[in-house]
Amino acid sequence: MDEITLKEFEIGTLSNNSYLIYSQKTKNSFLIDCPSPTDQIREFIDKNKLKLLFIALTHAHFDHIAGLNDFSQDVFIDEAEKSYLKDPNLNRSSFFLAPLSIKRSPKVYQGDSLAFEGRQIEVIHTPGHSPGGVSLRLGKWLFSGDALFFRTVGRTDIPDASAELLIKSINEKLMVLPEDTIVYPGHGPKTRIGEELKNNPYLA
Repeated sequence: MDEITLKEFEIGTLSNNSYLIYSQKTKNSFLIDCPSPTDQIREFIDKNKLKLLFIALTHAHFDHIAGLNDFSQDVFIDEAEKSYLKDPNLNRSSFFLAPLSIKRSPKVYQGDSLAFEGRQIEVIHTPGHSPGGVSLRLGKWLFSGDALFFRTVGRTDIPDASAELLIKSINEKLMVLPEDTIVYPGHGPKTRIGEELKNNPYLA
């Protein structure tokens, strides 16, 4: 999309995907999800002299937020998961590693979009894997968090999850997007809406 560029990172023991979107012209950038360790991300930002404006979260499970304390920028999250950042039981960190609590207060998504470089980042509410899960759409790019993956969907065998709600969210809000929409998930390889319409067994 013109001078807007996407840099993908695969980070941590759970192979989380984090995405840095930046303008080659202005050097402004924002980050989608923030796993740990953040060395790759911070080194790339420094090397390319980028200015990180904010961090947008798809949801607040520990593996997507563990690097937030390394940054001071504003963090956006859905209202339903605002409390997850400070509560290790809600963000699940107490069950997997040392309890994780994010020090500062996040900002809540207001309305259905954020702005970046004169473009709208559409905030699509896709609960099911978690109560406040969102997918973020910028042009033909869709960042689906742990809702939709390549030929599968997010886990629902965890507290606060709902298989019925997740499938409803995906079918009604994501599968209606143009088939050439590129899906960048929270884990694993990218895919396209058309690919998932044809070959995702969970959406049949």
